[in-house]
Amino acid sequence: MTASVWDDPDLRAGGDYFSFNKVGDNISGKINAVRSHRFADGTVAPQLFLTTDSGEEKTVTCGAVRLKMELLDLRPDAGDHISITLAQEEKRGGGKTLRHWDVNVTKGGSKPAAAARALTDADQRPPAVDTAAAAAALANLSPEQKAALGL
Repeated sequence: MTASVWDDPDLRAGGDYFSFNKVGDNISGKINAVRSHRFADGTVAPQLFLTTDSGEEKTVTCGAVRLKMELLDLRPDAGDHISITLAQEEKRGGGKTLRHWDVNVTKGGSKPAAAARALTDADQRPPAVDTAAAAAALANLSPEQKAALGL
């Protein structure tokens, strides 16, 4: 199935926007698209189009300074699973509030809980060595290279 021009997130005019109103507010889900959103004052923020874990389509505009910094560091992309929680609100001088965020990104879309698994004995074994290839590589070394390796 090929994507249609109508699926382009830049063409979306509206949507069901998610807002972080109080500490503890959280959204998590699969990222369908990421775009830059330009506000009327000229500032730019990442905008995420999500299908939440409960199946709803939501748009999250990430204009808060610390949230933007977290996203720039983690670089989530379409297909990734993301969880964003408003963790704390810090009152600052001049009537300002600095919001702190917990952001988790799982590349490739698996929820973090689904990605965890127990290691088996086979996972803990070192990889097998092709002794014939190793012997052939050693045979091609110069005398100086063999001396440097202590051979």
